[in-house]
Amino acid sequence: MHNIIYKETDNTPYVNFDFENGNFEVRGVSYPEYAKEFFQPVVENLDHYIASTAAAHTTMAFKFTYFNTGTNSPITEILRLLEVLAGRNGYTVDIFWYYEDEDEDIRELGEYFQTLTSLPIQILPLEHI
Repeated sequence: MHNIIYKETDNTPYVNFDFENGNFEVRGVSYPEYAKEFFQPVVENLDHYIASTAAAHTTMAFKFTYFNTGTNSPITEILRLLEVLAGRNGYTVDIFWYYEDEDEDIRELGEYFQTLTSLPIQILPLEHI
């Protein structure tokens, strides 16, 4: 399994999934025309990571400045997969949801995603990085 790194574009986020070390990050804007297809390799490789080579400690950081509703499904799928991993004995998962200090919409979206998972999501302003 190879790490995934996507450079940020005008409508897609920076994505860095370092499977070797269990450190994952999605940052920036996300409104690709086909969000599911954009995130499909990430989700598929994350599923493989969880099934075979997961690190004992995994960290996921979401640092969105904007995303469209099409991105909701991939975020939910990523959280669902991480929840499976966290449910295994000997594995821990930390999830961080960062928002710009004045961006209540992104903060509230983090709170929404927090209701969809049993994992604790730490919701923090970007200044805490």
